[in-house]
Amino acid sequence: MKNQENKIAANKRLAELLGWSNIVEVGGALVGTPPAGAVASRGQAMVPDWMDDWAAAAPLLAQFEIRLTPASTCVDASGFLARYRCYPDRDAAARAAIVMAAAHRLERAQ
Repeated sequence: MKNQENKIAANKRLAELLGWSNIVEVGGALVGTPPAGAVASRGQAMVPDWMDDWAAAAPLLAQFEIRLTPASTCVDASGFLARYRCYPDRDAAARAAIVMAAAHRLERAQ
C-alpha cells in the first residue's frame, strides 16, 4: 500500500510541476485539468502514470535531457539514484529515477 501511495504522490507532484491542476485520485489513478488542451478534454483528463508506464516516462528523458545510466545496484538518472532493491524490478527503479530527475529540473526552474 505504501508503494502505491508513493507512486501516486510522485506522479501528482510531477503533474503539478508540469502545470496540471485540480488533480484528484480516482481508484488509484490521477485525474485533473491538463496544462494545455483543457478545452479538448472538457477540463479533465487522466494524468500520465510516469511511475508505471514506459510510454509516459520515456519522453521525459528527451524533454529534460536526462541521462539514464544503469549500475550493478541502482540506476542513475542524471544524478538521481534509485536502488533496485527498493523497487519490484529494474524497470520500475529506472522510471522512478526519471520522475525524480524531471521533478528536480522543474523545481529548479521555478
